[in-house]
Amino acid sequence: MKRHKYFLSVFTLLLIIGTGKGFAQQDTLRLRIMTYNLRFGERASLEELAEVIRQENPDLVALQEMDCNTRRPQTPHQHGKNFATELGYHTGMFPLFGQTIHYAGGYYGIGILSRFPYSATRKVMLPKGEPQEEQRALLLAVIPLETGDTIIFASTHLDHRKAATRMIQTREVVSELQKAPYSALVGGDFNARPGSTEIQFLCQQAVMLGDTVPTVPADQPRNRIDYLFGFPAGHWELESTRVIASDRSDHRPVVSVVRLIR
Repeated sequence: MKRHKYFLSVFTLLLIIGTGKGFAQQDTLRLRIMTYNLRFGERASLEELAEVIRQENPDLVALQEMDCNTRRPQTPHQHGKNFATELGYHTGMFPLFGQTIHYAGGYYGIGILSRFPYSATRKVMLPKGEPQEEQRALLLAVIPLETGDTIIFASTHLDHRKAATRMIQTREVVSELQKAPYSALVGGDFNARPGSTEIQFLCQQAVMLGDTVPTVPADQPRNRIDYLFGFPAGHWELESTRVIASDRSDHRPVVSVVRLIR
């Protein structure tokens, strides 16, 4: 009887220790996020751009200035290419493309690469300040993770001409992500410097998961316009961030390791 109790106690102790380890492993969720404006592949092949991404081993990538089946005069090496599909193939990630406009015989817009499958996707067309302005969008993906968590990951590219238009679009992005049913991340080219009204407003509504190291132009960066934000602010923490020294585009990619606070 004593021997039976002894083995029962040891088994219980091992179960508690094992369960504790399981909780410890699941207690922190870390994600490696990249934001990257590709300059519609003007400076590099899709294989070269994919190599920049693959070397950083991201879980999620927010992409801007992506083409699909276009024929731009200045990029003959990209004619007829579907950027999202080919980058997904070369990186081994799940691709998603969000068209914003018809351009050069094809489509132009933003995209996402994900190491995880999506359970749902959505594209929100952002408002314009004036009718003639270029259409912009917010591309969202609902992503169930292996840990049992579900997050929303989004990519965007705001207007490059007018601060007033960017502010209208920023408010729309914030509105969409604040009402999201899960913790959310949005990365992209916001075309605004850190001290701008748009970025200051975002910092009041969310947490900036990065710093202000310049990202453009890629050869001699002077300004920061590429960012990652987390919603709600109290759900995310930044562990590390780095601007990658690459000239494959006119933007340098940014990689941030973030942690979801449970």
